[in-house]
Amino acid sequence: MQPSSPLLSICIPTFNRGGLLDVCLASVLPQVAEHSLEVECVVSDNASSDATEKVLEKYQQLFPFVRACRNATNIGIIGNITKVASELARGEFVWLIGDDDVLTTGAIERVLRRLRQSPEVDLVAFNVGFEPGSQRPTAEQARGGVASNVARTLRNSSSDGVLPFEQLFEGPCADLTAMYSLAMRRSLWVQHYPVASTADPFSSVESTYPHAAIIAEHLSGKLAGLIAEPAVVIYEMPSEQFSWAKHHAKSVLIYFTELLQRYERGGVPRAVLEPYYRYQLLHRSGELGDLMFNRSTSGGCRDALRFAWMYRRYPVLLMRSLLIACSHPKAPKLVSVPLGAWLHRRSGR
Repeated sequence: MQPSSPLLSICIPTFNRGGLLDVCLASVLPQVAEHSLEVECVVSDNASSDATEKVLEKYQQLFPFVRACRNATNIGIIGNITKVASELARGEFVWLIGDDDVLTTGAIERVLRRLRQSPEVDLVAFNVGFEPGSQRPTAEQARGGVASNVARTLRNSSSDGVLPFEQLFEGPCADLTAMYSLAMRRSLWVQHYPVASTADPFSSVESTYPHAAIIAEHLSGKLAGLIAEPAVVIYEMPSEQFSWAKHHAKSVLIYFTELLQRYERGGVPRAVLEPYYRYQLLHRSGELGDLMFNRSTSGGCRDALRFAWMYRRYPVLLMRSLLIACSHPKAPKLVSVPLGAWLHRRSGR
């Protein structure tokens, strides 16, 4: 039997990935069963046409407390996320995880412990581990969670506890855009999304990083919880395999930069965010090339110019990024071939 007002809602929006959802639920539900007085699990199926319904039926027989809801029609990825967080969840805190994510052993217990010990916080951030997609376990192997001793993690911190919100940004990777890496008070979700969002996905900061947009507005200057041990393992797949792949360049260049600016306006010191701004110029030239030359990518040259204007205070790094972008495989060969050869010679020095 599930509580009517649990401390934590684990929310899983899903669509047409029944095989991945099978592994995810195998890692989640045995842990929920151990804490059934404090935790609920809610799955929102966005009108899937594959085996998702059968997977959910299987787990509802094994774990009758699972709340599985199916949308009559597909309401979009952001609509499904905001619906399960604001309308379907009943917990004091919401932990959104993807249908392709896998919990580590004991993850729910660690999260509950931090929430109990730190009732003053509105956000608890977790570490995340990364493994190659080829290492993804079967449902049986993932049952109850997987090992957390992975080779690569999101955060380098080895300390748990409560700290000023700004200290969560040990950049340039821990930027809070990964919704599976945090639990946030549900009242904040309800305040911003009393009903499911109807905005076009990947058309703004809110429809790209809905949770991070909330964080940027409300949490600067407050305290937050941190759990150093990975709570989730991500089995990485090539980005082109995702349905949102065509939006990737504009999302990480334009909307992510706008999110950084919101963090800054909210009170996060510029010095804290500086590694993120520089990372955009040092490591996103491929995405910038997509904006400029790849017609299958959303956005275009106007967005590339917008990006350049955003980073005008870094003229040297910006010029470097633009030059590398112009060597993009889909750039005119008259430009990309000689420029690519010149950059290769320079890198060999």
